[in-house]
Amino acid sequence: MKLYQKIMALIFVILTGCGIVCGWLLGNSYEKKQMFRAVEAEVHGFESARYAVEWMCQTEPAAREGTGCLMERLFRQKLFDGCIWIADGEVLCDSSLYEISWDAGWRAEGGFKETEWILEQGEGEYWIVIGSELPWLGENNYLFSVQDLTEIHRETTGFVRQFSLIWFLFVAAASLLGAAAARLMLKPMGDLAQVAGEISRGNYSVRAAVRRRDETGKLAEAFNLMAEQVESRVRELTLAGEEKERLLGSLAHEMRTPMTAVLGYSDALLHVKLGERERERALRNIYGQAGYLQRLSAKLMELTALHRNDAIAMKAQEMKPLLEQAVRMAEGRWPDRRFLLESAGDFSVRGDEDLLVSLFVNLLDNGAKASGAGQEIQIKAEENQVEIRDFGKGMKEEELQRIREPFYRVGSFEGEGLGLGLSICEQIVRLHQAEISFESRIGEGTMVTVSFAP
Repeated sequence: MKLYQKIMALIFVILTGCGIVCGWLLGNSYEKKQMFRAVEAEVHGFESARYAVEWMCQTEPAAREGTGCLMERLFRQKLFDGCIWIADGEVLCDSSLYEISWDAGWRAEGGFKETEWILEQGEGEYWIVIGSELPWLGENNYLFSVQDLTEIHRETTGFVRQFSLIWFLFVAAASLLGAAAARLMLKPMGDLAQVAGEISRGNYSVRAAVRRRDETGKLAEAFNLMAEQVESRVRELTLAGEEKERLLGSLAHEMRTPMTAVLGYSDALLHVKLGERERERALRNIYGQAGYLQRLSAKLMELTALHRNDAIAMKAQEMKPLLEQAVRMAEGRWPDRRFLLESAGDFSVRGDEDLLVSLFVNLLDNGAKASGAGQEIQIKAEENQVEIRDFGKGMKEEELQRIREPFYRVGSFEGEGLGLGLSICEQIVRLHQAEISFESRIGEGTMVTVSFAP
């Protein structure tokens, strides 16, 4: 059962229950009021008849004695319709359609001393019995009136039936309208379910239409935001997977040459008799290739640590001391290059001190590799940007497009480094939510710009 159908059923059950309770309460209240009015009217009529009997008895001696046809003529009048006169257990006058059994205990129990009434019910019919003693006619003289109130009960029953019918029609209409309104209101939920199904099948670009500004519209906006985050995360994971595949492929290719050299020279040392010079040359080559593999593993460990980034402490860092430290380290590594810190703007960034220093040292190393002895590398920092410019060999456009790839080395200085420095820089920049860009021309040098978020 769909949700809007459940809502319709719930509305129907609730309104039907309310209708039953209200109908019962309203019917009872209506019947009691009608009965009360009828009883008042009948009692008033009985009192009038009783006063008439009393007046007749006081003015006519024959009536007081209970004989003659005067009382019979009186009982045939409309005022005494339904009245019964009982004296000493005998019915003297009767204008009703009913019988009242004489009970000698009425007087002993004090019953009907004054005007009293009771309601009688039997086989779907209702009567009111009103009685009173007539003391001025002597003992055991009673006047009764029996009136049929069944019609009032029937009117009440008819009223309840009409109310029930009207209420049922109202409940049916309310249920149908409620179901239609619920279906209309829940339509965006169905759209969200379809969009979720598309996303579960791998279509991460699909979005839910936002047509309202109510809670369903806000839910659709939140769902779209979640879908964007999922798509972004999946894209990042896909790119990371592709990057790892490229890294592993490049690593396998990069390790093949030194491993081949190590195996070749080791095989020669084991199976070929070499002179002292050839042995030393072979050992030096093995040592050199092993050192290369060691540096390669260290760089890979650094890249792996950057991918985990769980030990990185992000704090506010002043840019000037970071650049000064990076320049000092670069000057120690390249004493024949000139590093000029032209300006260091007074601004701070949020980041990890060691990673930021490593970023600038790698960029200064690249500038030093592209420059000749005595050439200048300029460093400028202002307005949340750091620019590092060298005046060395420069790069072609196709080289500029590939310098971020792991193990890629520019053709003009392929023998220097491992080709992982800019990959590490790229990871550091990404972790600090910054951007890095390169501009280069052959023979004019290269300028690297790192832009931090304000």
